[in-house]
Amino acid sequence: MGAAGATGATGAAGATGATGATGATGATGPANGLNAYASLYSTAPQTLNLTIGGTTQIPLATAGPVKNATYIPANSIAVANAGTYEINYATTLTAAVATTITFAVRVNGADVPSATISRLLSVGTSSLFSGSTIVTLTAGSVVDLALSALLAVGVTLGSGVNATLTVKQLD
Repeated sequence: MGAAGATGATGAAGATGATGATGATGATGPANGLNAYASLYSTAPQTLNLTIGGTTQIPLATAGPVKNATYIPANSIAVANAGTYEINYATTLTAAVATTITFAVRVNGADVPSATISRLLSVGTSSLFSGSTIVTLTAGSVVDLALSALLAVGVTLGSGVNATLTVKQLD
């Protein structure tokens, strides 16, 4: 067998073939971000005077970012959309006399059972009340934090961040 010859010139390109069928549309991906959120917190040292049989709203003077919610009425988060929400909450306080203190997240003035904590406090001992819950809210629901006690008592929210409330719509 002899040596291979030189490669010949490239031929002309052939005609383009027919376009294939379009494939099925893929699933829709997750939405970017949350549909609604809001947060309030307090850094003001203050004493709240609780009365027997009364409920006292915790002042939350500083607002965080907000989307599809408002901070009206004061110290509250009002949601614009109905849906399932995650609520995160915390407060640190000290009681002037030993008594049972009840801390509650409220929706439209009613305690949320899964976010209500009662605890016997000793005099002068700081106590942290905190947690998270998931609830279904209707459009316009108002969320806030409140305290009550078995005795009339002064409770002090100390320095630094002493109360927080955050609401996030999950669906």
